[in-house]
Amino acid sequence: MTRVLALALAALTLLAAPAAAGDTFEMIKKRGELRCGVSNALPGLSQPGADGVWRGLEIDFSRAVAAAVLGDPAKVSFLPLETAGRFPALLAKQVDLLGRNTSWTIGREAQLKVSFAGPLLYTAQRFMVRTADGIRDAKGLDGASLCIVKGTTHAQDLEDFSAANGIRMTPLYCNSAEQARDVFLAGQCKALTADGVVLAGFLSSLGPGAAEYAVLRDANNYEIIAPVVRSDDAEWLLAVRSVLAALVHAEECGLTRDGAAKALADGGQSLGDGAARRTLGDADAIAKALGLAPGWMLRAVAASGNYGEMFESNLGSASPLRLDRGRNRLWSDGGLMYAPPF
Repeated sequence: MTRVLALALAALTLLAAPAAAGDTFEMIKKRGELRCGVSNALPGLSQPGADGVWRGLEIDFSRAVAAAVLGDPAKVSFLPLETAGRFPALLAKQVDLLGRNTSWTIGREAQLKVSFAGPLLYTAQRFMVRTADGIRDAKGLDGASLCIVKGTTHAQDLEDFSAANGIRMTPLYCNSAEQARDVFLAGQCKALTADGVVLAGFLSSLGPGAAEYAVLRDANNYEIIAPVVRSDDAEWLLAVRSVLAALVHAEECGLTRDGAAKALADGGQSLGDGAARRTLGDADAIAKALGLAPGWMLRAVAASGNYGEMFESNLGSASPLRLDRGRNRLWSDGGLMYAPPF
């Protein structure tokens, strides 16, 4: 993040209407709806279908939160936000939860007074090029122009990457990921840089034309994509963090979407006496302290599946993106994904 951008975002914090500490739960329950800020048309993350139904990893997580908090995954509305508008919308209470593609940094927490609930996705900055240009690695971009979204962590990362590798790249700043993609496809820049998952989504949307493009293997600055809330409400932060932890724990103990739905229907009879029952017991033991009704973990998993199911259906083998889980595997499977115990 550049110094000018940091100061501008800090100024937005001061201008935003302050929220009373601890009021988010009451606002959501009174309204009967969770309001989530999401990405605008990013395949695999957040995208409305032809049927008007939103789909993606961000969407599934938001529905899991709604199920845990309000008892119904349908009680959620989605507000697509551009990069520059995401934090102002959260701070002005236009949304309760920022689920859109946002990198977790200490600087953002300190300057904007927001809190990140935990890792939803591990990704990295990558580069997309035209195969006809014969560029095989990032060093082949020396002297090239790159389309990049302003206001993202990638801007500063690009400067660091260029300096470390002794190459010059000229950024062409765009207002959104969609605009950056369109400018690149129009041939106005040599390469497009963004999160690897975003670039994979762009490729998947090109159909047969995807063969004309490639995402370089070079990865710069691995990042953590995380849900964001205002920092003035510790109770709400803990609730959102707990739902994320529940989805990871569900995968660890083998609780699937179908299994959770069946357990809800039969009062838990189908769970047996294994790890899933013990984990759900631990979750219910702290339900009151979290401000949630018993069965909140079952409802969250029944709504969207466990973390592994969410990844595979939106980004992995069952999706058009077909991304390898990599660092998003459970820690027990060589990845980085784990959650604090209940």
